[in-house]
Amino acid sequence: MPIFRSCTSNRHIKSAQRHGPRDTARHRAGHRPSRKLFRYSSIDARAQLERGSAVAEFVMVSALLIAVFLGVLQLTLALHVRNTLLDAAANGARYGTLADRGPADGVARAQEIITGALNASYATNVKGTSVTIGGQPGLVITVRAGVPMIGMIPLFAHFEVSGEAVRYG
Repeated sequence: MPIFRSCTSNRHIKSAQRHGPRDTARHRAGHRPSRKLFRYSSIDARAQLERGSAVAEFVMVSALLIAVFLGVLQLTLALHVRNTLLDAAANGARYGTLADRGPADGVARAQEIITGALNASYATNVKGTSVTIGGQPGLVITVRAGVPMIGMIPLFAHFEVSGEAVRYG
């Protein structure tokens, strides 16, 4: 029993030789299987496949945005603390080089500024050293403090900043 229906055209025979025998009940001459996977139009089918994906996308994107926001906030906080410590060290050094002041006064002034602007735990490691700068007596105030985490709690990494001033007169 032949698999193919006889026809006047050799086109079907050549196609059958290329593709091999087919199930004649399902693949009759002139019958093409439907390519529709759904009973809806292709736009409706796509919409059904993507149902619920907006919620998943929102969760993933918002988690990423929150992580980026917290990273920027952490960097901003660390730079704020560093700049405040640097300013306190410079002001303490200037104050300690006044005519009637000494290194201990400069250290006390730097600690006062740090305690007023930040947490008091940042003012625990402040040192003043008398030095010679360009042939003139001067003062260097060095502040060492932990890098803050969100919440102003110092961590294990440290900043070390120093401010210096020259005594004139």
